[in-house]
Amino acid sequence: TERCTLRHPELRQSAMATPPAPHTKARSSPYLGGPARAPVSDAEVPWTSACEAYNPVRYTAPVVAANPPWADAPDRISSIRFNTLDGCVDRRSHEGQYLIDPSSGLPRNPRGRTGICERGLLGRFGPNHAADPIVTRWAKA
Repeated sequence: TERCTLRHPELRQSAMATPPAPHTKARSSPYLGGPARAPVSDAEVPWTSACEAYNPVRYTAPVVAANPPWADAPDRISSIRFNTLDGCVDRRSHEGQYLIDPSSGLPRNPRGRTGICERGLLGRFGPNHAADPIVTRWAKA
């Protein structure tokens, strides 16, 4: 059986009280090594704003589409439990609860529209938690 532990539950806070300014880096084009994003103005970023013409570019990088062991299988989308601990995969966001798109069944970016959908270079649908360890070494003189 798999065993999972949550080391810092205090880090799981609700979404910020004051919404952040619209993101710009997540809307820069082209996507890293991929296609140009659909343009999204600052006014169209929030999911609460009407944007019927929004047609994001669908993109999953070839390395992710090859189904490596660290990525979600696309045929498993309907069984993924978003906004919770799904087996040993933490699908909760540090931003708080995120919305699921009713037409695709995929999570929406909690910060708003980005002009691209699907996974891009990320392996998981929804949050992709990562840690970048920094190892240093010094000698006593």
